[in-house]
Amino acid sequence: MNGSRLNRRLTSPHPLQAETEVEAEEPPGPHRPSRRYAASGTVATAQTPRRAPLATLPLDLREDSPSIIEAPRRVRRAPIRYTDLSEVEVVVLYSLALSLERGRDQDVIADQETAHVAECVAAALEGEVGAVHLAPVWDDLPTALGTYDPRRHVVFNLVESLGGRAFSEPEAIRQIRALGFNHTGVGFQSMRRSSNKLLTKRLLLSEGLPTPPYQVFHSLRDRKCTVPLPAIVKPVAEGGSFGITQDSVVREEEALFSQVEAILREYHQPALVETFIPGRELNVALWGNGQPEILPISEIVFTWTDDPLKQIVTFDSKWVAESIEYRQTPGICPADLTPEEQANVEAAALQVHRLLGLRGVARVDMRLHQGTPYILEVNSNPDLAPDAGFFRSAAAAGHTYQSMVLNILKLALAGR
Repeated sequence: MNGSRLNRRLTSPHPLQAETEVEAEEPPGPHRPSRRYAASGTVATAQTPRRAPLATLPLDLREDSPSIIEAPRRVRRAPIRYTDLSEVEVVVLYSLALSLERGRDQDVIADQETAHVAECVAAALEGEVGAVHLAPVWDDLPTALGTYDPRRHVVFNLVESLGGRAFSEPEAIRQIRALGFNHTGVGFQSMRRSSNKLLTKRLLLSEGLPTPPYQVFHSLRDRKCTVPLPAIVKPVAEGGSFGITQDSVVREEEALFSQVEAILREYHQPALVETFIPGRELNVALWGNGQPEILPISEIVFTWTDDPLKQIVTFDSKWVAESIEYRQTPGICPADLTPEEQANVEAAALQVHRLLGLRGVARVDMRLHQGTPYILEVNSNPDLAPDAGFFRSAAAAGHTYQSMVLNILKLALAGR
């Protein structure tokens, strides 16, 4: 293969990749082109996995249980040292979205975002590094990386799941490292902590950081709610607003347990119930390996409603182009904050970064209520699409898409 020639290793392309529009992590900005799922669109061509009935959920399901997958034998390697990027060969590794073992039918569209992002990242790297390879993976990560040499190749990691399973995003990192590859992004433990909302909240509370009061339901055997209502119900280990609709915010226990049952049944994982925090929705993008740089803060603005209980980032606001939530939920960057508000938000984001041991890129989602930033979620593998929130913040800091991608790669090379 010649120099920086793009090697498209799409050995198992899924037909939906070419036919279906996909989403980004955050709602669109004011001028963001639509690549999303339309309400009238068809997703039936994806093979829908069977849903396990509630009674068959494993009794030992734990909120902090990663997928149990045998890791490949760890490979010893000498450190990779480069004097310039032209010596670097990059494998853009991304997860295929063939089907999901959990969730709702349309959720598979969200996972297909990674194929689009992989193309964008590869194009940004083209001509700037020695070579670029696109490597899709469904479930067998060692085979996906089998033709690459950890002594010569660096992995640009865009894997969000293995085999469509919940809790498998950290496992992908563990396997990449066990195979001996240097890679972008966080390590296994940091991803494990940040991708599981319950583990994140436990760590936040241990440090005295503000986060909404919460309760986790593993089953419906215990029908006692201990958090103040109204509350929001969500899966404990999903991103992209999976499982989030306007019905997710509940005002009474009957509706709460109806939502909990739906999460348990459809997502095959515990349901996280949090007291609803009204206020401004902020996304804080950070990058760096030690003391990170905070990029301009982005705010999600709910122009379609004045009801604070409806001002949430739902599946529709990210995906369904025909919905009013999608059309009127823009992302604005930089957010209009007072110096004191900005200082409080940035201080909280830096504490989260340190606490979870993050590196590379990350995004911290918060609700600003009466001057206090309540931490909702931490995304240590944020969407890097050109129309997603992380680039929105990077662009506000003066970066092009290409310079953003190159900086992420440089962070990986500098930090290992």
